[in-house]
Amino acid sequence: MYNTSNNISKWYSLNKRDLPWRESRDPYKIWLSEVMLQQTQVETVIPYYERWLNKYPTVNSVASEKIDKLLKIWEGLGYYSRCRNFHEATKEIIKSHNGVIPNQFGVFKSLKGVGNYIAGAVMSIAFNQPYVAIDGNQQRVIARVLGIKNLTQRNRKRLSLYLSQLVNYGNSGDINQALMDLGSSICKPRKVDCTHCPFRLTCKAHKFNDPLGYPIIIAKQKIPTKRFAAMLIRHKDNIFINKRAESGLLGGLWELPNVEIHNGSKSKTLLKEKLGCRFGCEVKVGPKLGAISHAFTHFKMNIDLFDGQLKNNPKLKTGEKWVAFSDIDQYAFSKANHKLFELVDVSNG
Repeated sequence: MYNTSNNISKWYSLNKRDLPWRESRDPYKIWLSEVMLQQTQVETVIPYYERWLNKYPTVNSVASEKIDKLLKIWEGLGYYSRCRNFHEATKEIIKSHNGVIPNQFGVFKSLKGVGNYIAGAVMSIAFNQPYVAIDGNQQRVIARVLGIKNLTQRNRKRLSLYLSQLVNYGNSGDINQALMDLGSSICKPRKVDCTHCPFRLTCKAHKFNDPLGYPIIIAKQKIPTKRFAAMLIRHKDNIFINKRAESGLLGGLWELPNVEIHNGSKSKTLLKEKLGCRFGCEVKVGPKLGAISHAFTHFKMNIDLFDGQLKNNPKLKTGEKWVAFSDIDQYAFSKANHKLFELVDVSNG
């Protein structure tokens, strides 16, 4: 096992990707990168990571900021609960740990939004502690090395044990990052380059001449499609926006008022009824301005956008605003809402 760990470390030193978060062992920077990289491509993360650090270089700078401003920086990266959890975790570090990121696995893992993977990554990379960080890439690489077809609970334990042995015999941070790089460049789901892999002499999937057959990939289920109708409510040079609840999908983001359309319902009728009830006044639904589609992890949404007006201006509740078209950029919206804005020239009303 020592020789294997040594080979992986040597491969990493020669082939590691040049990534901004690898320029430092600062646990804050490593933690931030791992949060951003969850379910997000490296190329997408890099500019967000750099912009964030330019504005928020420390734990304290995040903890003392308002969540709305953090969400604006995060805007477009998706999975916004990551941002909210990161904010809460930094506040807990200031409150309970004197502003110092804990270097104990269990203590760090107790922070909001920190699971086994992020805790293992930060402990190993920042503090060189022998913890594994098992993501989909590493799981696939080691499954091929061990010749594991089915990722049963028992086989997942075998993977974890093997990885634990690897990190115990070498630089744990380098080994975890080497496996991340191998999975993204050499040992991909549907393409391999066994010739340049440090595991080539011991990999069972390579020995069986069937690396793509390990592990068995479970076909993704088709995601459902949901229909929505949104309204661009105008008043003079302003449009109406409202803030989503802090918890749940797209929590804390701003959006145009909208309703979900169920089978048999008509968009205009439902908008008039639902929004009329909400605002307590008559809602005039104008022409359709266009339609967009947007996919989330678990469902796809189709949204029709309608022009609209309110007969009387309602008293604004918490989380509701009239904003000038020119001020839209000051608020954090989802990608779906930005697609809706592209249907109309909001800058000119």
